Amino acid sequence: MTTENRPTRFPAGVVIAAAIALAFMIAWSAVHWPEMAPTIVTREAGGSHGASIIPRGFSASAMPVTLVLVSSLMAISPWVNTKFSSLTSMPMPRYDRSTARVRTATQAGLCLVMCAMHVFVVGLHTGSETSALTLVAMSLGALLVLLGIYLPIAQSDVETNDSWLNALIVAQRSMSRSAGISMVVVGLATIAGTTASPWLGLAIGGSGAVAITVTLLVASLVRAIRLSRPRHRHP
Repeated sequence: MTTENRPTRFPAGVVIAAAIALAFMIAWSAVHWPEMAPTIVTREAGGSHGASIIPRGFSASAMPVTLVLVSSLMAISPWVNTKFSSLTSMPMPRYDRSTARVRTATQAGLCLVMCAMHVFVVGLHTGSETSALTLVAMSLGALLVLLGIYLPIAQSDVETNDSWLNALIVAQRSMSRSAGISMVVVGLATIAGTTASPWLGLAIGGSGAVAITVTLLVASLVRAIRLSRPRHRHP
């Protein structure tokens, strides 16, 4: 099953989420611009290096530019997949309504984190970065919860002539529900930990996400190896 001859859905949810987040970032920068220090020093001069100085213009535009780049990549990825499949005859997952919902949820979570990061970066110039760090940790927890809810939906429908690849897809499908539940638990733990300390929340969220990703990858590979082994029938 390939993406060839399939209509490509316009990722409206991705664009809408990005537009809302970008509008918030621009408004936040505009409101706090008069309060922002013209420059901040992130590293004092010493030894063989000079001081690292960041102007407020860079800080105010860093996350908006990042948002535009990430959102553009997510928006064009369905067309890239379709084009790549048609050029290489390699089957790729179709971009249907389920995939669109997953992509929109992922984009919404990323926008939330990037908006929180923007508030934090602006706060470095206004002296309110400590409270903004709590917002960053909370948004990370929310992102993990969203990913956990939608991870079981993000299942590939690709069928290939490669038995190993088919086995890997089957293995990933069988473990996506458990991984999703684990991701939700880590996300909630991140939010709970943030109430005690934002650094604790970030540590829980970051380490938990890495642990789940590595475990899912290793377990899927092990299961795929078992599934792809030829079965010997004994008389």
